[in-house]
Amino acid sequence: MKRTLTLLLLLAVSTVALSVPNTVIKGRVTDKETGEGLPGANITVPGTYKGAASDRDGYYKITGLSPGDYDIKASMIGYTEQLHTGVEVRINKVAQVNFELSPTVLALGQTLEVVGEKTFFEPDVTSSQQRLNSEEIDEKVVETVDDLVGDQLGVVVQDNKIHIRGGRADESMYIIDGQNIKDPLSGFTNTLYVNAAAIEELKVITGGYNAEYGQAMSGVVDISTKEGGDTYKGSIDWKSDNWLRGAVESFNTDIVKFNAGGPEPISSHLFKDVIPGKITAFISGYGHVTDTYLPVASKLYPLYNYFEPFAMREENDWHIMGKLAWTVKPGQKLTFSYDRSLNINQGYFLPRIDGGRGYPYEYEKMLDHYNTITKQAILWNSQWTHTLTPRTFYKVSLSHFYTGLHSAVQNKNYSDYNQRFDLEPINYIPDTRGNIFTRSGDGFWDTGDAENWYNYYSKNLTMKAELNTQPNNRHSIKAGLESRYTELQVVDINAPWFGETGLGRNHDYYRVYPNDGALFVQDRITYDGMIVNIGLRYDYWFPGQYVDDAVKNPETVTITDEAREKYKRETFKLFGRHGKSHLSPRLGISHPVTDNDVLYLHYGHFSQKPKGHYVYAKLNSTSEATYQLFGNPNLNPTTTVAYEMGLKHRFNANQTIEIKAYYKDMFDYPTSTRIKKYSPRYGNISYLMYVNMDYARSRGIEVRFRRRYSKYLSSNIDFTYAKATGKSSTPNTNLLVTAGKVREKPLRESSLSWDRPYRLSADIFFDMPKEANVDVLGVKIPEKWSLTMRFELESGKRYRKLIDVENNIYAKDQYGGLSDPWTRMDIRFRKDFSWNDLGFSVFIEAENVFNTKVPRIINPVTGRPYRPGDVIPITWHDDPRDLPPDNPARYDWPRRVLTGVEFRFD
Repeated sequence: MKRTLTLLLLLAVSTVALSVPNTVIKGRVTDKETGEGLPGANITVPGTYKGAASDRDGYYKITGLSPGDYDIKASMIGYTEQLHTGVEVRINKVAQVNFELSPTVLALGQTLEVVGEKTFFEPDVTSSQQRLNSEEIDEKVVETVDDLVGDQLGVVVQDNKIHIRGGRADESMYIIDGQNIKDPLSGFTNTLYVNAAAIEELKVITGGYNAEYGQAMSGVVDISTKEGGDTYKGSIDWKSDNWLRGAVESFNTDIVKFNAGGPEPISSHLFKDVIPGKITAFISGYGHVTDTYLPVASKLYPLYNYFEPFAMREENDWHIMGKLAWTVKPGQKLTFSYDRSLNINQGYFLPRIDGGRGYPYEYEKMLDHYNTITKQAILWNSQWTHTLTPRTFYKVSLSHFYTGLHSAVQNKNYSDYNQRFDLEPINYIPDTRGNIFTRSGDGFWDTGDAENWYNYYSKNLTMKAELNTQPNNRHSIKAGLESRYTELQVVDINAPWFGETGLGRNHDYYRVYPNDGALFVQDRITYDGMIVNIGLRYDYWFPGQYVDDAVKNPETVTITDEAREKYKRETFKLFGRHGKSHLSPRLGISHPVTDNDVLYLHYGHFSQKPKGHYVYAKLNSTSEATYQLFGNPNLNPTTTVAYEMGLKHRFNANQTIEIKAYYKDMFDYPTSTRIKKYSPRYGNISYLMYVNMDYARSRGIEVRFRRRYSKYLSSNIDFTYAKATGKSSTPNTNLLVTAGKVREKPLRESSLSWDRPYRLSADIFFDMPKEANVDVLGVKIPEKWSLTMRFELESGKRYRKLIDVENNIYAKDQYGGLSDPWTRMDIRFRKDFSWNDLGFSVFIEAENVFNTKVPRIINPVTGRPYRPGDVIPITWHDDPRDLPPDNPARYDWPRRVLTGVEFRFD
């Protein structure tokens, strides 16, 4: 028996030995400036265990790879890294790959030069992420960062809110040039409107992000904006749906944008010998105005008179960005940037913390007396980068982020509002005794003003510092800290004509000064092809003196004595202020399975502080409204524990597939619950307050297939199957129950309102450059044109089924219904012309080419948007606020066709 096992073992070993392929990669690593060989350079094949070091003359040799296409990387201290993509390795054939490395004073890993086509295979990434550079962004039919993010794998867009892998809309993080732009009140991160043309690179991380990222439970959108180069270049383009008016439907849309960059003219000419180093400048501007597909007001009234020229249409979006980059000397760089956006509209497509719900159908007869919303965001950012040694560099930054939102009818003060009335028509209704009763109104307001007046701003000063070092070739350590100081103010007045206080039926006001920050450390460990990312993050948050004083004050009737003691027990105290904190471990592993397969896994804890609205709302309010929901000063951070596993396979350099699965537990979601207490002043009282009691889960499978058919044709195919369930889709459920708008809060886990089980998308890119010399069947294909097509198939929208129309009884599962799936296609065609250094292009973009009616409001009886003759709920007959049948916003945008021109210089 032992002899048999020995023979089998010897046979297995000899089989493995014989199976080692006879493949060779060899070449030389040289200094690009001197041509001399570089000894000791590290040459690796990412995604495998293979590699080599160059000898004293710079030569290297790698053997034993399976036949296929690979990327080969060379690195050395004091030189830029270089990656050769798509290297063909064949049996009994030598693949020659030579590297010419450029000397640099930057730390190892700060710069990477890619030789060849962009690689589809990224074996060293232990997270789910998608990168888009400026050229790829230019090919897409998009306008903003939200448009780009919405196209990515694992992302659902519903009611103009972005949900990443089943998370709520406030669980993602947008970062612009290293700075967090998350709104501390609402938690929304898309507060700064950034046009796509200003982006150099966009990275969307939907899972497994490192410890350097915090205050996000679902995803991170990391944006790097453009900088000026060594030469002047720029562009300006204008597109509109008015140029083909009559041939296609027009929504009175015009979009203008411009970009320009190059050496900063003043320093490079007037002070060339005075200011050391090199300064470059970049500026970008963008304007998008449209009357949309919905009814519009005759005029909008922005916050300031000098904003009126920017309120040209129903929706008005503006953005300007400027950046100066000063390379003082190699290894020392200072950048300064300014971003500003302005949005003026009536909230049709704007998610807001103040309860905006889209198109206000009940005000359709008097949109001139509905709110105009003025939304501003301003980001100042300065950053210093300094390379200390070839293995170490650091960054420090200081930024100020302002965001504000003002919502008012005709820019009136709330004290000047007129009470609204629904007067017409007047119906005369006889009873059985012959008496005549009158009933006025049809659910649509006829006179007066909308009831809400709202003003909000926050000012955020952020300081950050990061240190990157590589003590040896196996470890790359990054550590950092950040601190943010915030001033936040809210004034919210509802129906100001009610009551005797002058503050209406319901009101809230507070100004608070919270601060928060974090410390993190992470290590990227490389061992013979295996990558391990391990990190730890510590987040802290101080809600501010406003909360501490409210807790101490015995007159704060919404805080019980038990709650005061609990607040002291569950917070730590520093410099006289109470705070909370959370520790988040992260672990990611990327492990080669074969020469063309990489398995990666990730486990992590992710947390974020409560939204300001959940903490501060009505803590000191004297409002006498019937239905109120109070903030809770003792809310804990919300936490996600996420697991992910993925497999990347490379068929060849031009064809890859990635399959991944994830599971997320989301704890301590805020929800509303009823609190009862006895007050010596008010007796027995009961009220609703936010508490950490809700829970949700998300799980799914994602597949991405990428193929480059030739230099001129490529495609992506993405598929997602996912499920998002939880106790409730909004923390306000119990408030809705109290107000009689919802029968009861679900006791069991059910589908969340934004759950979309499946989505399939395909992108096809044609690019026929100058001198392509391509012919088909002997016919030469025209050159200098490009074509982009995107197709989407997505499951329908969740809704609550009405199971008994006569008695108005709904199913217990709040979002158990799912409407029919929908499809959509977008196309963009562009033709380029040139003359000397000037370029000229004409293009046409068509969104929703087949004019698909994508539902936004579902009839709970039929499971689709209302059609004439459909059975409808009883409430729809006389209350347009409860999903009315004829609401023009029940469908999303119809087909849009824009034509445009672009001028370029370089």
